[in-house]
Amino acid sequence: MRIAYLLQTTELSGGVQVALVQAEALARRGHRVTVVSPDSPPSWFSLSRARFERSAFSDSAALAEAEIRVATFWTTVAAALSRASGPVFHLCQGYEGGFRFYADRRAEIEAAYRSPTRKLAVSATLAARLDALGFGPAENVGQAFDPDGFRPGEPRDPEVPVILVTGPYDADVKGVDVALAGLALWRDRGGKFRLRRVATTPAAPAEKSSGLVDEYHRAVPPARMPWVYRSCDLFLGAFRAEEGFGLPTLEALASGLACLLSETPGNLEIAGEDGAVFFSDGNAESLAGSLPRALSPETRRLARSRGPAIAARFSPAGVAERLERAFARAGAPVR
Repeated sequence: MRIAYLLQTTELSGGVQVALVQAEALARRGHRVTVVSPDSPPSWFSLSRARFERSAFSDSAALAEAEIRVATFWTTVAAALSRASGPVFHLCQGYEGGFRFYADRRAEIEAAYRSPTRKLAVSATLAARLDALGFGPAENVGQAFDPDGFRPGEPRDPEVPVILVTGPYDADVKGVDVALAGLALWRDRGGKFRLRRVATTPAAPAEKSSGLVDEYHRAVPPARMPWVYRSCDLFLGAFRAEEGFGLPTLEALASGLACLLSETPGNLEIAGEDGAVFFSDGNAESLAGSLPRALSPETRRLARSRGPAIAARFSPAGVAERLERAFARAGAPVR
């Protein structure tokens, strides 16, 4: 198949990374896959099988000849549909219309989701949400996670544990504000920790003034992230229910890192009931009360054995197979 993925930007982000991993996985199965973007090639991700074309979507040779087009964000849906001669898919990694961050553009987002594309979701939870909102049918193809480099490090037992929180503070679906509130409560009760923050954006004023953040790392290259996880003692994922799929959770699990997660359908789908310690979504008090168990030696020991096995279920090859079937059902030629 001749497949084209449309990327509005190639800036470092989990959403862009997922699209690139999908493109590579399909190319490894013999398809001619091109990532098309008006932006420059991503310096932080190496495409070895898929091609990259820097072009305006309206001028793209790869889009003109594509048998399958995949919009990777709501802003690329219109371009994917324009003059398309074959099936057009919309890869959904979260419903942006539910984000406060995009509240002023909700009408545009809803229009994009109502467009005549075939929806691909990265989780069953998200597929069900899109169906319930009337934007379906949405097909769950699963999350494509490349575990290369992610593995448990040497066991750690520091006197002061290092807690990792990822994601931009201003992206409300990441729940960073909830994480900080819970950590503040625990510190007031005598809890000791060092907080390491990783995000693609600068630190927000609220977290700078919180007095909680010991380290802030901006735009860490993906090749360095395995080290970040192995040098921590707990991953705290306070993602809200609107988050489509918490990719950092998979990275933490693959690294054998204990996880404290918000009890949302998405997090339960990723980790299962036994893969993490959970707290009530959005509840800082519940988070603080769950920290001692999440940091216990037993929880951390179990995470080293359970986590990598859980993460291994989300293979790019399996996603590529499901994508192939979805493309074929839409009438794409199978070669």
